[in-house]
Amino acid sequence: MFNRFALRTAAGITLLASAACGTIINGSKQNVSFSSTPSGATVFVDNQQMGVTPVSLSLSRKDHHDVRLTLPGYQPYEMKLTRGISGWVFGNILFGGIPGLAIDAITGGLYKLSPDDVQATLVSGTAMRTGDGLVVLVVLSADPSWEKIGQLEPVAGF
Repeated sequence: MFNRFALRTAAGITLLASAACGTIINGSKQNVSFSSTPSGATVFVDNQQMGVTPVSLSLSRKDHHDVRLTLPGYQPYEMKLTRGISGWVFGNILFGGIPGLAIDAITGGLYKLSPDDVQATLVSGTAMRTGDGLVVLVVLSADPSWEKIGQLEPVAGF
């Protein structure tokens, strides 16, 4: 009697574990590639420094991620990695049912991060936007093709 119970329990656990198609196929993490033009930008994910471009990072599938690439002399590049439902969810609906969906939701195997390849083109200089739509661009050297439209003068007391 005990052996039958143990065998059924083991079979049930195996069936439950195999029902989580997304977790088995995808895992709870996803590789996301980061590149930049020019290369050598520092990659921050969720305000944590993670590497320098080009780099591939393994990120949690169940979370959205804030991404920032920085390189001295260039404007920061910022974006959000979002999660969507993975196609493997349909495997769970057919074969795993509610237990498989629950396991995949908990582990993150239910989700897919998008985009999975971030290609940032960094813009030289630092820009600041004001309320009236004026854009101030600070650069190390001016492009000869630019038209000069004004000159800033120092003000006493600043």
